Amino acid sequence: MLIWTDPQMLNWDDEEREYLLAEESEHWLLDELPAGVHTRPEGGKDSQIILMLWEYMNEPVVPVFPVPLDERYPEIVLRGLARMLPGMRSYFTRLPRPTIDGGYYIKTRENRPLIGRLPLEGLFLIGALSGFGIMAACGAGELLVAHVLKKPLPAYASPSNWNVIKIQFINVCLINGESPGSFN
Repeated sequence: MLIWTDPQMLNWDDEEREYLLAEESEHWLLDELPAGVHTRPEGGKDSQIILMLWEYMNEPVVPVFPVPLDERYPEIVLRGLARMLPGMRSYFTRLPRPTIDGGYYIKTRENRPLIGRLPLEGLFLIGALSGFGIMAACGAGELLVAHVLKKPLPAYASPSNWNVIKIQFINVCLINGESPGSFN
């Protein structure tokens, strides 16, 4: 996996820049975009497929379904990756036909994952990994197993951190008009 960890401005030629300046709704594409464009191979050893991901629109939103897809996403991500992988520029004039699978990067306000037991017997949660799931999956799974088996938790998963999970869960329940139950 390759991740560009610096904010960046996309490269546009003069004609593209002129178009973006003329369209007020497109001005943001000339601004600095956040860090985090990333890519990794997908499929088996003979696959020529790569995943290209970037949460460049990172303001909190209320989820709607079906997920609205940005038709410019492939080009924007490709341009972002070209900073790290200059060879990607060769695709600017002839974009490959991508498969776009949309979704949301789920995160808490504190950007902490939610991992642990919920108030319903036998119900456990692992989520809100905010786009770092593939990198955090092993540690998150290990922590969830400790919860399931009622093993001692590491210091970083202290009961004080459980308050974050409780508050988030209760807020979701209240928003949905449901009872949050009780945490033991």
